[in-house]
Amino acid sequence: MKSIKTFLSVILREWKLFFSDPAVFLLVVVAVGLYAVYYPLPYLNQTVSKVPVAIVDLDGSKMSRELVRMSQSTQSLDVVAVYDDMDSAEIAMAETRVYGIMRIPENMERRVQRGENVAVGIYTHGSYVMLHGAIGTAFATCVATLSAPIKVKRLVLSRGLSLAEAKSIRDPFPVQFRTMFNGISGYANYVVPAVLVLILQQTIIVGTCTLGGPRRNRKFLRHKNLPEEKSPAWMRYIGRGFAFFVHYCIWIAIFHYFIYALFEFPRRGDVVTIAAFAASFLPATIAFAFVCSLAFRRRESAMQFFLFLSIPFLFMSGFSWPRSSMPEWMQWLSCLVPSTYAVPAWLAVEQLGASLWEISHYLYALLCQALGYGILGYILLKLRDRHPGKGDI
Repeated sequence: MKSIKTFLSVILREWKLFFSDPAVFLLVVVAVGLYAVYYPLPYLNQTVSKVPVAIVDLDGSKMSRELVRMSQSTQSLDVVAVYDDMDSAEIAMAETRVYGIMRIPENMERRVQRGENVAVGIYTHGSYVMLHGAIGTAFATCVATLSAPIKVKRLVLSRGLSLAEAKSIRDPFPVQFRTMFNGISGYANYVVPAVLVLILQQTIIVGTCTLGGPRRNRKFLRHKNLPEEKSPAWMRYIGRGFAFFVHYCIWIAIFHYFIYALFEFPRRGDVVTIAAFAASFLPATIAFAFVCSLAFRRRESAMQFFLFLSIPFLFMSGFSWPRSSMPEWMQWLSCLVPSTYAVPAWLAVEQLGASLWEISHYLYALLCQALGYGILGYILLKLRDRHPGKGDI
């Protein structure tokens, strides 16, 4: 009974530190909630709209003016200027007053009436990938919409076809395009869920390192002779980890039931699968964090070291760039980080509605990490308690 009481005391003591230590409170309480709410705010509109663009009308005909009106009525574009020379439009793009240009060539209407093919130039600002795609698609849609009836009319007049036959010849293989699991093609639906998982991982790692690994590095404690700090290594190790586990289970539930509902993200995961994800991801991350905490003597060092690793960890997870396209050494290195398996597992559950069996290979990898890092961390903790003063950063 005494051992159980001490073990529960270790858990409670560690959990209280989450709220009594200002540095840790900012990390595991304030930062997690603040980032979860603040990060999605810039992407509330989900898709790009009203991007400033310019049109260079070198034709000045009825057809070119119709193309300008069609572009102005497009939700994605905001035609801020119509120029009669290309130089002015290029200057506007160089000064980032516009992010796209459509160039209507000279004698476009006359050449179309003669049955010639006319090329309409579309230029986009390549430094903004999202704007580049939205502008190009919108301008191309306007041009295709304008040219469709002209092509059909040519077929009707030249071959004596019916309207239906002409439409069939113009577009013999109509394509039906459907976006699955992200119906509005929203950027927030794409990027935020992956970042939320990384927020959980990074705050666990930095928070654990800030609290200190071995007993002698927890110098911030006011009462060093507390029974919790003198308890056996296994009790301190598991008890502290369990405090983090319970705390972050609450955050995962808040993400699923509150943050996802607040920002209307796809939420298709069932409770059992999410619980299995938490039972795999959190132990792996906590064990990884404890191993890392044994290398740092000063709490500031851990924060400085791991903050700059957030973006590499995010890219290693493969959600924005396929892991198969990364250098081989980076693929092997990514296998050491829990987020590499946690991010695709979380996205599969919440966005695709994957079952427990379908993400089992990710969960197995996380459980292997939890076991490996757990054993390694315990061995290092015992060594550091016995041989203080070695290997501190």
